[in-house]
Amino acid sequence: MVLVYFYHLFCSNLVINTFFPEAKGIEKVANYLLSPIHYLCEGKEVIYNQNTGKYILKQRFDYHEAKLLRTPFALTFFSPSLALGGGLKYLSLCLGNAKERHEELKRELLSTKVQSNIPYYFSLGLEVNDYKLGAKLLPQGYTRREKDKENLKPEKSALAEILRLLHKHQIPCWLDCGSCLGAYRYGGVIPWDYDLDMSVLASDFENVRHALNELDQKKYIVQDWSNRNRPQTYLRVYVKETRNHIDIYHNAIDPQSRLISYIISNEESNFLLEEWKIRERECAKPISFETIFPLKRGEFDGIEVPLPNDTETYLKSKYGPNIEPARLFDEKTGTYEKDPSHPYWKIPLTN
Repeated sequence: MVLVYFYHLFCSNLVINTFFPEAKGIEKVANYLLSPIHYLCEGKEVIYNQNTGKYILKQRFDYHEAKLLRTPFALTFFSPSLALGGGLKYLSLCLGNAKERHEELKRELLSTKVQSNIPYYFSLGLEVNDYKLGAKLLPQGYTRREKDKENLKPEKSALAEILRLLHKHQIPCWLDCGSCLGAYRYGGVIPWDYDLDMSVLASDFENVRHALNELDQKKYIVQDWSNRNRPQTYLRVYVKETRNHIDIYHNAIDPQSRLISYIISNEESNFLLEEWKIRERECAKPISFETIFPLKRGEFDGIEVPLPNDTETYLKSKYGPNIEPARLFDEKTGTYEKDPSHPYWKIPLTN
């Protein structure tokens, strides 16, 4: 994961990994020399939209074409591409208007301005709401060790700050996966969970990025972990203190069928096991508008959090009919004991 983190950090370099079509002279030469870098690192073509006065970033290359030919070529010339192309690109910033263009792009990407999609969601029939005013979901009452309530404390602080910013900018979101399950069972983190998960609607990708520009950069780093074949579908917030993260998944809206579907950003990745992809597909079953919206409010170890409207149905769509814990806390022993009646323990072992 550390290598992947640094890969995404490198990909976010606005000098090395961007391509302005109007570039001339040294900058234009540098961009062509950087082609191998741009191919391997999802280089972005930057186009200025005269109508909106904003920049549009799109992938420079189509990764569905000639992958078997382009990839080994790009790997072979990666080092000279970085040395020559990178050197010339930085040199070009001292000449002409290249520096001005890159600074304008940086200012726009670091902007905290959000264009609300609430009217759009209403037009689709989504009952988006302020979760703080929603009905309250009471947890199921399962108990934990007292010290387990302190698990992922820095990550929970990050979650609280993320939720504050998204609420401030009226961006609908909800706890997802294990975090949603923890709120449902315990009103907090699952004792053996190792990260936090939340979801937003895919239409809000840019809004979420801009809103999270307000996060303390001394504490957190926001990275785009979207697969190159499915751009703008997955964000991750790193917590520097623990080197852990919060996943922000994205969901597509189908207004015709009134369904919302989790987008498996890395489904086409060659680096992930098929078993992982199969599990993710099980979690990507379309869910009705009414199952998620209007959002409810719940507790997550002292944090007020947004949860899907029909939380139980939502969780069962991802995990199957048995969403109770397979291990229960025993106050006498101070440990989590196997619940022999739980269906999990009746699943036959396979080779």
